[in-house]
Amino acid sequence: MTAPSKKNGDALVDALRTGGTAKKASPPPPAQTESAQLAYVLVVGCLLRICILVMFGNFVHDYLPGRVELSTPVTSFKRLSEGLHLSAHNISPYNGGVFHQSPLLLLAFKGLYYLPEAFSDAVYIAMDVLIALVLAKLAGARVARAAQQVGVPGETRFVCRPSVVAALYLFNPLVVATSLAKSTIVFSHAAIIGALYFGLQGLVNWAVVCTAIATHLSIYPVMLIAPISLMTHSRSIAATVLKFTALVLILHTLFVAIYGVEYFTATVDFTIRVSDLQPNVGLFWYFFIEIFDEFRAFFIVVFQLTALAFAVPVAYRFRFEPLFAGILLVGIMSALKSYPAWGDLALFLGLLPIYEDLLKYTQYVFLSANLLMFGVGLAPVFWHLWIEQGSGNANFFYAATLVYVFGQITVLFDLGSAMLRRELDIHEPETRTRTVVQE
Repeated sequence: MTAPSKKNGDALVDALRTGGTAKKASPPPPAQTESAQLAYVLVVGCLLRICILVMFGNFVHDYLPGRVELSTPVTSFKRLSEGLHLSAHNISPYNGGVFHQSPLLLLAFKGLYYLPEAFSDAVYIAMDVLIALVLAKLAGARVARAAQQVGVPGETRFVCRPSVVAALYLFNPLVVATSLAKSTIVFSHAAIIGALYFGLQGLVNWAVVCTAIATHLSIYPVMLIAPISLMTHSRSIAATVLKFTALVLILHTLFVAIYGVEYFTATVDFTIRVSDLQPNVGLFWYFFIEIFDEFRAFFIVVFQLTALAFAVPVAYRFRFEPLFAGILLVGIMSALKSYPAWGDLALFLGLLPIYEDLLKYTQYVFLSANLLMFGVGLAPVFWHLWIEQGSGNANFFYAATLVYVFGQITVLFDLGSAMLRRELDIHEPETRTRTVVQE
């Protein structure tokens, strides 16, 4: 028998010294390499959108903005254009009953109203790139924070690089379609991502400002103030909530003073009461078409509270991981808000790679993926059968939305269970090898 080589002998000695522990994950690539990869991803994502606009410009501008899966009454660029037209002629944009979006968007697009459409396309491409960049920074900040925390003993942690997180967001077909349809939901998403990033970095004032802007643009991000407040660490949670409340009230009071009560009725009240029952990928529209008017107020309260009531319990249960609580609340918003779109799901999916260490704890990935793919794939087909061919009815399209929402709820349930199981493995590692037996 030949003697072991010196190299193999050294490896054996090293293994004995370490006690046979698991190998650690390979070190991340150098910062310069990662920055170059991130820049490459951002540039390619930008070029992809430009190429689609150049090659299929007519299809994009004429067809996508009218898709109910991408645009809703509170995010439609066509309605924003109508509001800009009324405002340009010194008419209140909220008098016609068409415009239901924030005056902040009127101010942002006021100068673009007189410019060619390519300039507004460039704004949406820039917003996509900005969201992807902040997502990458958020992923990097979370990795740095996780490295300082106690992990599962003997775990080999896989780190999803920031450039990969940005790529998964930028090249998501739902993100590309939402951007090309010029849904104003991207501005709310930018504020949400900014709030999570600044909160994780400890920049509480900036996080509160972003949360207040997101809440002003769309009511449901108000839920994020719960996890954002938990990110204040030693600071007062009550002071954070007070700052947020003051900013939201200042914004609404200011615009009520400018546009009158019609502003509040056409925006906040419109979203809460679900005044426009145009079909979308949510649960509200079909139910409130069928419900009797005398029960409408009761079920509006039930449906809206169902979405908003998760904020405090989720934030409290995952108070040691407030970023994860915020991501769960983004998913709850996507599934249960009154006017959802595919862009909401795209934002939620874009946040999931930040917690890549939960993947091995998930149990229903195949089921969730199939539900979401069937829901997204069947919605345009059933819409075509119902509206364009007339061979179907509303039940067809609503069935696809039910599958779509159920897929999101399955993802939320799976993620929450995975985080709870991981917490158990960290605090009680001896339970990892135990088998649960139900008697």
